[in-house]
Amino acid sequence: MTRLALMTCAALFLPATLHAQTFTVTNPLNAAQSDAVVDIPMPDASGDWCVKVGATIAPAQAISEDGHSFVRFVMPLAANQTAQVALANKAAPSSPPRVMATLKVQVGGTLQGDAIKGGHFEDRTSFTPSSDHFIHDGLIAFEGIGWESDRVGYRLYLDKRNVTDLFGKFGPDPVFPYIGRGFDDYQYPRGWGGDIYKVGDALGVGGLGFLRDGKATQTGPNVITGKVLATGPVTAKVEVDADKISGGGGQLHATYAITAGGALTEVRAEAKSMDAPLLTGLTVHPGDDLIRSAPEDGSSWAYIGVWGPQEHGPDDIGTAVFYRTDAVTGAAVDDGQTLYLQFRQPQAHYYFAGRWVQENKDIAGYMGAVRDEDGFKAWLEATRQKLAHPVTVKAR
Repeated sequence: MTRLALMTCAALFLPATLHAQTFTVTNPLNAAQSDAVVDIPMPDASGDWCVKVGATIAPAQAISEDGHSFVRFVMPLAANQTAQVALANKAAPSSPPRVMATLKVQVGGTLQGDAIKGGHFEDRTSFTPSSDHFIHDGLIAFEGIGWESDRVGYRLYLDKRNVTDLFGKFGPDPVFPYIGRGFDDYQYPRGWGGDIYKVGDALGVGGLGFLRDGKATQTGPNVITGKVLATGPVTAKVEVDADKISGGGGQLHATYAITAGGALTEVRAEAKSMDAPLLTGLTVHPGDDLIRSAPEDGSSWAYIGVWGPQEHGPDDIGTAVFYRTDAVTGAAVDDGQTLYLQFRQPQAHYYFAGRWVQENKDIAGYMGAVRDEDGFKAWLEATRQKLAHPVTVKAR
């Protein structure tokens, strides 16, 4: 099947074909990008896609967002490089997954003591826990919905917390489909990495929350639904809706998306019928260094970061939020447990990321690692530049 797919897709790029569309792609930065994200607008971006970059045929993915349709793929680009690519409306040859979204729910089990046991786990594309669901009851694998790339994994707790956590990975293979089913089998260390981060009562890694009594707080009691919207091959995306917040009419809708080769999660969120301002932020642990981007240099993007060791071990971790300066009320605030940003409106569009010093350590010659605080700061600035100056595309 793999060979047939390769032949079928490759045939679309023969000179006589009318199926392929060619474009020039330019890296505007004076820095190489190993997995530059390329979005090409398409009026009808449905179905399967592949892209030819040089002699390589790679996956591409149709995406619809905010009323716009486009095809996305990733490719290596040297500093200031302009390259020609060709898109075809056909699936790419099979390849190892680089992104994944996972939601597994226990079926047929019974509550035994403080946990549900005796059932089996099934994949779901959507799930709303019942009102008797409680934290650590074992109903949902690893307590929530997860999305991961070949660099890092994130989970969001499908309960009153409704914030994001960080999983470190020693290698590129997916881990969420295989962990957390009825027992706590993901605490660090594991052969593949582990749950390396402590969220506590704060907002975790770029989680959403609300300003109450001068502190960043988690969502609180709600009716929550998690949905898997896309699981690759280029971008994985999930949706989380929290309704009836604190027993009232408040709502919080959010989507989370991660792309192959990247550590960033893109967040789009909207709160309704809430009397508390919408926030995002980063958990602050004792001894952490707090990082803020330099004063504006013309870029519309800024960042906050936190760097420090974790209680699960001596490893340092960097977490970050990238945001548009005109979307927040001012500088980030440290309330003692969260470094948070307040959005001007009940809508938000931002990115977050976690970087671990042991990220992809099992990959020989891996060049994308952040091994110390100086490296993390350099990555923060490089990422801001990528957001401010995305890859440009022209039709040929």
